[in-house]
This record gives sequence, C-alpha cells and structure tokens, in this order.
Amino acid sequence: DEGLAFFEVAAEMKLIASLAMGPVWQPALRDLARRYPTVPFLCHHMAGCRADDPERLSQIAESAAVLNIHIKMSGFHYVSKTNWGFPYEDCRDTVKGLYEAFGPERLCWGSDYPVVRTAMTYQHALEAFKACDFIPEKDQQRILGGRLADLLAAAGP
Repeated sequence: DEGLAFFEVAAEMKLIASLAMGPVWQPALRDLARRYPTVPFLCHHMAGCRADDPERLSQIAESAAVLNIHIKMSGFHYVSKTNWGFPYEDCRDTVKGLYEAFGPERLCWGSDYPVVRTAMTYQHALEAFKACDFIPEKDQQRILGGRLADLLAAAGP
C-alpha cells in the first residue's frame, strides 16, 4: 500500500509526520502510530479540538495512550468559538485537557504563521498560550520550544 510505504520511508529516514487532521481520524492515527512507533506524529492546531465541542477533546485525549503522538498547540483562532477573540479564554479548558492528557513532553507550541495573520498577530499567538497560567512556567518553556527542539534533534537530515 502506497500510504504505508510512505511511513516506512519516514521511519527509515527518522522523519516527523506533521499532520493536519480532525478528531475523527484519531483512531486511524493511533493504529498507524502503533505500527510505526519510531515516527513522531505531530497533529496541528490542537488536533482539531473545538472549544464548544468537548467530545472532540475526548477523542483526541484517547491518543495520549500512544506515546509517539504529539499535539501542536497552535490555531487558537480555529479552536475558539470566534476567531477574533484574543486572548481566546474559551480555549482554556481545551488547552488544560490536552495538557493533562499529553503533558509537556508531547505538546509543542506553534504560531500557525503565516495563516495566523488573518486572525491575530504572531505576538497574540504566543500570548494566547502564555495566558494558560495553569501550566507551570517550566512546562510552558518546554512546550514553547524545548520539546520540538528535541524532536528535531532526533529527526534525520
């Protein structure tokens, strides 16, 4: 199968699989991640969570059981009920749920640049995450760059 061949090569080359996908695909992702345990799978935009749909968070949190699935903490304007609602306070429960499920070792902040410019500034993208003050400073620093740096250092050329 062509799709599986792609992930065979990704595993051989030590690549990160960076995916934009909705929660409905999480069961398939879990199967794929189990099949390729050396491939880090990084789901964009909080993996398709929505502040007004806790069922999505539940579907995504199930993937925390698979240790090579990571979540990119980007796209607050996609998660929020309104894409112009900085600092996106309605996203706090979603962020907290992802943090509690995946922890700082499997969350990576992302700005969503350049698309983010349609809803906020780069600084707003950073501050929306930093406003989640229930995440300890040490863990915030890990999520803001340390974890992704580790993933990139372990990846192939």
